[in-house]
Amino acid sequence: MLSKQENSTKFSVFMIGLTTMITQIILLRHFLSVFSGNELVIGIILANWMLLTALGAYLARFRSNTDFNYRTIFFSHILLGLLPLVIAYFSFTFRNLIFPPGKMLNILEIFFSSLILLAPFCLVSGYLFTLFSTLLSKIKESNQIYRVYGIEALGSIVGGLLFNFIFIFVFNTFVSLKLLLFLNFGTALFLYFTRSETKIPKVFGIFAILLAGFVAILDISEYAYDQLFKNQTILEHLDTPYGSLTVTESSGQINFYENGQILFSTDNMISNEENVHYAMFQHPRPENILIISGGATGVIDEVLKYDVASIDYVEINPDLIRLAEKYLKQSSTDKTINIINQDARLFLQNIDNKYDVILINLPDPSSVHLNRYYSLEFYEEIKNKLSYSGIVSTSLSSSANYMGKESKEYHTALYSTMKLIFNNVIVIPGQRNFFLASDNRLTAEIGKLSKIKNISNEYVNPYFLDDKLIAERRNKIESEITEGVVINYDFIPIAYMLQLKLWLSKFNFKLLLLLLTLAVIALLIIPRLHIVNLGLFSTGLSASSLEIVLIIAFQIIYGYIYFMLGIFITVFMVGLVLGSLWLSKKIKTSYKNYSFLQYLIGILAILAPLIIVNLNTGQPGSFVIHSVFVVLMLATGVLTGIQFTFGSKLRYADIVKTASGSYGADLLGSSFGALLVAALLIPLFGLIKVCLIIGILNFITGLIILIKTRNHN
Repeated sequence: MLSKQENSTKFSVFMIGLTTMITQIILLRHFLSVFSGNELVIGIILANWMLLTALGAYLARFRSNTDFNYRTIFFSHILLGLLPLVIAYFSFTFRNLIFPPGKMLNILEIFFSSLILLAPFCLVSGYLFTLFSTLLSKIKESNQIYRVYGIEALGSIVGGLLFNFIFIFVFNTFVSLKLLLFLNFGTALFLYFTRSETKIPKVFGIFAILLAGFVAILDISEYAYDQLFKNQTILEHLDTPYGSLTVTESSGQINFYENGQILFSTDNMISNEENVHYAMFQHPRPENILIISGGATGVIDEVLKYDVASIDYVEINPDLIRLAEKYLKQSSTDKTINIINQDARLFLQNIDNKYDVILINLPDPSSVHLNRYYSLEFYEEIKNKLSYSGIVSTSLSSSANYMGKESKEYHTALYSTMKLIFNNVIVIPGQRNFFLASDNRLTAEIGKLSKIKNISNEYVNPYFLDDKLIAERRNKIESEITEGVVINYDFIPIAYMLQLKLWLSKFNFKLLLLLLTLAVIALLIIPRLHIVNLGLFSTGLSASSLEIVLIIAFQIIYGYIYFMLGIFITVFMVGLVLGSLWLSKKIKTSYKNYSFLQYLIGILAILAPLIIVNLNTGQPGSFVIHSVFVVLMLATGVLTGIQFTFGSKLRYADIVKTASGSYGADLLGSSFGALLVAALLIPLFGLIKVCLIIGILNFITGLIILIKTRNHN
């Protein structure tokens, strides 16, 4: 009898882990589309997720032990099956019902919107951790908190593998969430038919079956996307390993979106001509051209006005090319066009080609991912691929005739960085501010060059563009952005930080205010924590911080994280299982070892960025780099798993209080780490200094634990 109880409880814990992992990855990608987000938004969503889960675990301590039964588990599985679908659907409708369509949401609006949407699911999943810890401990008549922690992590591993190798390639968001619903309804019905303790009227079992069938035939995805893209006709939506793509039509204009952000629209003749001709005019005979992104907008057609020998067009997502060919009626059959589906920086590192003109058509550095296309390291790679008289063109959003403080700062960062690599850098104002760089002479006399080149353009010609006006605006901009020197690096993303400040300035929101708020909350919470839970708080903060650092570092090197995101989280969960269920048994549980583990986490935090930077400069090969990232992520998970097991055993009151306190402290620290690192520390200090801060924090925590528990060892 006890064996059946134990097995059904463990199976239920496993399914909760699987469900929460897949739901977290799907909703994180989903919210990036809804909130048009960057690392700051990722940090907010992850922080809310873990904060609410911790709250759910804590609230469970106010329930009586009689509430921890299989009937509660039955209804919890029903809820966890339904809620992800409900959240995904209402996140679309909620945004445009509460806020005007097209409105840019500020930090507080994103924080409270995601908090409200995630609350039901996360509170239930957190509550269940305490419930399962209590049930399994009663069955085994011993503390089983660490075992529930490990089994849940094991379910997360399977969930991560399912998502990364099946769901992401085969199913869209809503189909994936429907499959989760069936898995949880199936688990609930399994408990209903096999557990006599469930004591649920038959009507609930019948209702669960009918509800699952109804949801299966209900197609809510089309209506949900219609709500997100108001007043536009959705032609196609596609979830790809590289992001979510949506093609819409509005008044005859075709719009392409990636993760909710506009990539490009048709009939934008001015943008296409500016992207190409400002740079192409500068070269006496441009033959070999490299286009980094944006070619599908019509840029390629503009380049083909010249007698070019070859065009290499780099676009990482092959589905974007396919959709462009389908809806823009563009063909890539021209023999001069070579489409490369690869990250642009990896492409540059692995070719020997020399280009006359390199056209970079990317959005502003509003994320760490985009920042890598505005860094010193990137322009060094670009220069190595330019011919003797080669020219590179990139651009930033224009602020017309006025440049505010924040805009001036990140324009300065780009100018200073390019000037460190190239002899000549000029800015040509237009719909965007175009930065042209070369070791040869450059000029902003676009009208004059247009006459010489005799290229037929509708806008970039001497009739529309006045060289004197261009010169005036150019001199004004350059006089403002050459006053200081700010260099942007891969691992010190100054341009991203400045772009983030510019974005926040639109809402009169200061990063310092967020930092002070977190500091006040930390000062209110940390002194109240038991010394053991202080260790778990610090470990949770360090683990989530290192996860984010490793994910961002991988993105800087490879330029793409969507597919690897789930794999890295899965590897971390493998580490949790190894640490909590196996390695923790090999080490004596003591306060001394508990503090020693804190030092090990600190050492790992300090070593990780040094290893990564050396990898990036040495470029030892893809397999080696991937392996190092996997080992670092695994080590983080292992140390976290051992530390949690020790923490759940060292401070034992009763199961409910210990489970909710341990799990809550761990997740609360993780919440702080996610928000603090992604939103503040990385933009302000860069990855290396952030890891140094994490290392010092763990050394201090380890020392405090050692001093305060010296009489217990």
